[in-house]
Amino acid sequence: MRNSFVALVTAAAMLLLHGCGSDSRGTAGEVVLIGKLQTTTTAAAAGGMVPVLDTDPIMVSVQEDPGINTEVAADGSFTLRGLPAGAFTLVFKQSDVVIGTMTFAEVAINQQITITVELTGGEIVLVDEDRRGIGHAGIELEGLVQNVITVSLTGDSRFVIAGRNVIARPGVTAIRKGTTRLTVEAVTVGTRVHVKGAVVADSTDVLAHEIKIQEEEDDPTQPGGPPPEDRKITICHIPPGNPSRKQTISISISAWPAHQAHGDTEGPC
Repeated sequence: MRNSFVALVTAAAMLLLHGCGSDSRGTAGEVVLIGKLQTTTTAAAAGGMVPVLDTDPIMVSVQEDPGINTEVAADGSFTLRGLPAGAFTLVFKQSDVVIGTMTFAEVAINQQITITVELTGGEIVLVDEDRRGIGHAGIELEGLVQNVITVSLTGDSRFVIAGRNVIARPGVTAIRKGTTRLTVEAVTVGTRVHVKGAVVADSTDVLAHEIKIQEEEDDPTQPGGPPPEDRKITICHIPPGNPSRKQTISISISAWPAHQAHGDTEGPC
C-alpha cells in the first residue's frame, strides 16, 4: 500500500512539473508573427519538383526553438507566438525537406510582425513585412524630431518626436530612409519621421521598433504619390549561397531592408 502511495505521489509531481514547463513556453516571449505564404503549384528543389499546398502540408518552425512551430493552412496563412526577441530564423519544411529559411533581426519584445512570403524558384522570398507593437502598448507617431537628447551607436539614443520621448536601441530599432538603412546619427532636429514602437512599462516613453525618415513623397503634407507602405520596388534577388539563381522580383518597400541585408540590389538583374 505504501509503495502504491509513493508511486501515485511521484506520478502527480511529474505531471505537475510537465504542466509548469508547458506554461513557461507560453509566457517566454510576446513576439507574434502572422504570415501568408503565396505559392505556385510546384516549386523547384534539389532532387526534383516538390508539390506545395495542394499536397503535403508545409510546416514552419523556429530554428532556435523547434518546439515553436505550426502548419501552413490551405489558404497559406500561419501564426507563431512566443518567438524570441532579438533575432530568429524561420524554417519552412515539406515532407521533412527544408524548402526555405528566413532570418529576422532587430525584433523587439511586445512586437507583432506581419509578413507575406512567396515560394518561388525553390526558395522562400520575403515580399512584404510590417511591424507593430502588440495590444494597447503599440503606438505609431509621425511628426518632426523636436529635440535630440542623446545619440549613441552602442547604447540607447533618445529623441523628442511629436511631443513624445522616443528611445532608439541597437538591435531593436531599425532606422531607414526609403530603401537605405541608416544609423541614429541620421535622426536630426527638424527631420520628419514615422515611428512604430511600444510604450515602455510604467512610463510614457516609446521604445521604437522602426524609425522611418520621411522622403518628400512620403510627407502627408505633400500632394501625390501612394502611401509609403503601399510603394513597390523592383530588385534583383540573389539567393544567399546560390548567386547563380538570381531573379528580378517586385516587393513592398517595407521588405527591402531584409533583402538589402543579404546582398540584393535595387533594380532588375
